[in-house]
Amino acid sequence: MLEGLSTNGELYSVLCALIWAFAVILFTHVGRDTPPVVLNLFKGCVALVLLPPTLLVIGTPFVPTNLAWTDWAQLIISGIIGISIADSLFFASLNRLGAGRSAIVDCLYAPIVILCGWLFLSEPVGWKILVAVALMVSAIFIGTWDPQADPLHRDPAKLRAGIGYGAIAMALMAIGIVIAKPVLNRADLLWATLVRVAGATAFLGAQALLPRWRAATFRVFTPGRHWPLLMAAGFVGTYLAMIVWLAGMKYTTVSVSSILNQTSTLIVPLLAAIFLRERLTWRRILAVSMGFAGVVILNINPARTWAWAWPWA
Repeated sequence: MLEGLSTNGELYSVLCALIWAFAVILFTHVGRDTPPVVLNLFKGCVALVLLPPTLLVIGTPFVPTNLAWTDWAQLIISGIIGISIADSLFFASLNRLGAGRSAIVDCLYAPIVILCGWLFLSEPVGWKILVAVALMVSAIFIGTWDPQADPLHRDPAKLRAGIGYGAIAMALMAIGIVIAKPVLNRADLLWATLVRVAGATAFLGAQALLPRWRAATFRVFTPGRHWPLLMAAGFVGTYLAMIVWLAGMKYTTVSVSSILNQTSTLIVPLLAAIFLRERLTWRRILAVSMGFAGVVILNINPARTWAWAWPWA
């Protein structure tokens, strides 16, 4: 898989962070007019159109012979939890916090993944997770609390909901990966992604038929001027970033790739200030730096082999 690419894994990992940062900006923009569940469904459909031809091109079988039906079930459940529910909550958080704050809350993902590994996979946890969690919780407080300059604080309920949705989304993404981890050890990553996305999209399709989302789903899936931006968000965030992420994972170490991937938390606030006119305050700069420092601390140990998973994988 990905044999035609060069072997500069660090370059691909940095490129992945940049692509994902642009995807967050696109999701923030289209999310203003598209409910989270419907946006999640649309991006899943984009991925389902693009992933099967990719598997054909690289010669990956659609039905692996070394996997049982229970492996398929694990991946589908993982997709429902880690993509269907978690990404919808992520979009809901993005709508309330904006891209810059959302990047700060997203720093919770790495320690939650490690905590889930300790609880469910008996992975060791040492002093690093305590330091990292302290840094990230402090980063969220510093980066989201600015009552004198920020109009969002006129609606504290919206701020709390955004932080809560984001934190729950990170936890569910981590749980989804923990569920899929045993299968990911034996399966092709791109194939496993297709199964997870297919299970998630089927769940979201049933959810979108409910009266609450039916009208919005019909509007969004009706071709129109809104399609190019929606398709761009789905292509960049669900497909392109994933391919480049796989290249980075293949051609460099897991620890190096995960640290470089997480630099998206530094890039998103800058892009949000440029393209979305979000304020880039000293608090936000300090917060994303603290969050990134926590991620680096968590990845000091190169023996960690599973903390690489990303929301769009």
